[in-house]
Amino acid sequence: MIERRGVQSSAAAGTLTGIGVGPGDPDLITVKGLEVLQSAEVVFVPVRRQGDQSYALTIAADLIDSTRQQVVTLAFPDAASGSWHPQCSTIVAALAGGLRGVFLTEGDPSLFSTFGHVAATVREIEPALHVDVIPGVSSVTAAAAVAGVPLAVYGERVAIVPAMYRREQLEETLRTFETVVLIKVSGVLHETIALLDRVGRLDGAVYVRRCGRPDQEVVRDVRALAADPRCDYFSLIIVHGVGASA
Repeated sequence: MIERRGVQSSAAAGTLTGIGVGPGDPDLITVKGLEVLQSAEVVFVPVRRQGDQSYALTIAADLIDSTRQQVVTLAFPDAASGSWHPQCSTIVAALAGGLRGVFLTEGDPSLFSTFGHVAATVREIEPALHVDVIPGVSSVTAAAAVAGVPLAVYGERVAIVPAMYRREQLEETLRTFETVVLIKVSGVLHETIALLDRVGRLDGAVYVRRCGRPDQEVVRDVRALAADPRCDYFSLIIVHGVGASA
C-alpha cells in the first residue's frame, strides 16, 4: 500500500460497513449482514434529530451485544440542509486504530438511504478508511411480498419515486410505467390519492405501512385512507396492474 503524508494506512484508519437491516422484521437481515454486525466494535445508527429513536436500531436491537459493542447515535438532518462533516468526523475518529464499525440503515443502504452521503463524506475526510456495503431487503420488495403484488412480470417496467418530489412529473410516470412504487407518501397522502384517481390507477394501488413490524398494515382500498390519520414515514403505495400508455 502506498501511504501519503497525513493519511493513515487503511488498517489504522479502520473499516466502515453499511448494513441494510431490512424494513422491519429482524429476521430479514442477511446472514452476511448479521455476521459483520456482530463482529463490529462500533455500531452507528442514524436519527433525524437528537433524542429521536433510531428505526434501524429498533429493528436490530436484539442482534447487538451492548456489553462489548459501542452504539453511537448520530443525528443526520436532510442532506440539503447542510454539511454532514461533524457527524462523519465522529465516525472517522471512533474507528481510528483499526476498529471495525457498521452503519445500520433500514431497508437497503443503496436505496434512498443516509449511507450514500455518509460513505462519500467519510471517504473525503479519511481516504484510507475502508468503506463497503452489505445490501439489505428493501421496503419495496418486502412490501410487495406481504401484499402479494408482483413488482414486474416479463417485460414490465418499474419506477420507484418519492411521492413528495417533482409531483409535476409524477402523473407522466404513472401513465408510463406498469408498476410505480410511491415512497415517502406520508406528507402528501391526500394529494397522492387524488392523483391516482385522476389517472385511473387507484384500483391498482396497495398501501403498506410499517412492513415487518408488529403494527404492519396492508390496505387494498386506498380510498379508505383519505380519512385515516395514521399514515407515517414508514409507508408506501405500490401501483400495479394497469397497462402503461406509452
